[in-house]
Amino acid sequence: MTDFHWFTKPGDGTPGTLNPVFEILDYPIVLGRADETVITGDAPDTPLIDGREVTDPRLLKALSVPVELDRAEALDRSAKLAGVLRTMGVDTATSRVRVDADVPAVARALSVLAAMRLGVVVDARTDGGETDPAEADAQSKADVQSEEGAPVEVRVVAIDADPIEPGRASVKVVRSRFEGVGVSIAGETANLDQAMRDSRVESAEVAPLDPSQTLVLTDDGPLSAAESLPWLEEFLREQR
Repeated sequence: MTDFHWFTKPGDGTPGTLNPVFEILDYPIVLGRADETVITGDAPDTPLIDGREVTDPRLLKALSVPVELDRAEALDRSAKLAGVLRTMGVDTATSRVRVDADVPAVARALSVLAAMRLGVVVDARTDGGETDPAEADAQSKADVQSEEGAPVEVRVVAIDADPIEPGRASVKVVRSRFEGVGVSIAGETANLDQAMRDSRVESAEVAPLDPSQTLVLTDDGPLSAAESLPWLEEFLREQR
């Protein structure tokens, strides 16, 4: 198994606790690697400053470059999104997060990091995540069931929405990285650009996870928290 920095080490009949996101973001930052690029994306079609479209030709040229997020910003944005999801009632025991293919690469990567930070199952299968009850049972912990017998689907989706300008609920003028992206839960869709700018929502600490709990559903089968670090590293590379 991949070497982890354990929150609680295995022993005395206990499996210990860990989190793959800690290995990608939190721990390298402690080692002084906060400025290393970890997420990249295409240059924005419409560069923004503080939620407003840039029109100055000189600024347009300077800002029309591929997006690069270092570990510090990736941690800040994914931990904030994890806090947003928690505030919206996303439950680690009953929820499953799926990110639509048309969501921009940066928002897609941050969404997966946020879900795994909380310990919420990420459905990364290409078949739309359709699984009948018999198959779900065969996958053991892959599908954590709600009281109604089906996991609660949380979808990160592209939406048609104007960028949010700073306002009363936007104390810190920080690029949300989720412009034009929403989260859909139980048929209700919220604008993540707006939610990420809400200063009342606190960022989430990284959750200590049982190594054996399912964290990612892939086309090749479920991955436990202990098995998901190589998958997460490869996923982030593919977004570049």
